[in-house]
Amino acid sequence: MTALQFDHVTKRFGRFDRQVVALDDVSIQLADHEVLALVGPSGCGKSTLLRAIAGIHPIDEGTIRLGDRVVDDGRVQMPPEKRRVGLVFQEHALFPHLSVTDNVAFGVRDDTAPTRAAEMLDLVGMSEYADRYPHELSGGERQRVALARALAPNPDLMLLDEPFASLDTNLRARVRDDVVAILRSTRTPAVFVTHDQHDALAVGDRIAVMRAGRVVQVAAPDVVFHRPVDRFVASFMGEASYVPVAAASDVVGLADELTALTEPEATDRTLMLRPDDIVLEHGDGAVVEHAEFRGTVWCYTVRLANGAAVKSLRNHLEPVQVGSSVQARLRPGHHPVVLDA
Repeated sequence: MTALQFDHVTKRFGRFDRQVVALDDVSIQLADHEVLALVGPSGCGKSTLLRAIAGIHPIDEGTIRLGDRVVDDGRVQMPPEKRRVGLVFQEHALFPHLSVTDNVAFGVRDDTAPTRAAEMLDLVGMSEYADRYPHELSGGERQRVALARALAPNPDLMLLDEPFASLDTNLRARVRDDVVAILRSTRTPAVFVTHDQHDALAVGDRIAVMRAGRVVQVAAPDVVFHRPVDRFVASFMGEASYVPVAAASDVVGLADELTALTEPEATDRTLMLRPDDIVLEHGDGAVVEHAEFRGTVWCYTVRLANGAAVKSLRNHLEPVQVGSSVQARLRPGHHPVVLDA
């Protein structure tokens, strides 16, 4: 069953003579029980897409379906309160005058509210904080309460908009993992919006990358990372180096790998390489220009004979001096991605 379906959805803001297209002919599906990570730079339309699902922003063209219900066709919109979606925002949006229990119970409109609130607080590990108020909680604890409140009405779909952006790095990873585990334990489909590629790779069953109101690529995390459709996706999803196809011989093993990937006349195209694709060996043909210590590894920037720069990760116990001559080799089993220049 499909939990969510967008068909050719367009959303514009502004007057007729000064319109901004926030969503541009977007089509996307979310399978039942799937977590979709929606990622892209600021202003790309990802939060607008989320708000269109929730009913906060009516669309101008296309169709949005939740399950078997059409909730917006550009003419008639189902009210947000009837869409059965749960919302979690970066700001948590808890009621400061209500206790944790009352916050969680707020959206349950029948006499099961106290029981449901207790169940959800137990699910998110916040039962012992039931009588506290939002100002007595940490950022991570408030986010757990916000998740419990969104889950309490038993929504058909969860929408999470940058939910961890306000948390510090260590807490962010822990809360993120807990939230995803809870979504999977309840088998609740979810759309998770973020501008952070690390969150997207860790959270999504699939990732949808957006740019300028359009969905550029939708695929499993490893496909989006290792086989991006273009240079924008490649660069946005992680560190990448670009080497002209014509200069492939500057990296040992790269030219042989290209034989099966490109036509002889495709010398005007570009190769995308991740830092873990490149191994540095004793030899010459390249020079180490910069070293960055990252704890468990060093990240080296290496200048090839053709002038292109590539990055390479190396064990922290095997440092290389800046200025050293080295040989760059394609790591066995790794494959370059051929992109248009």
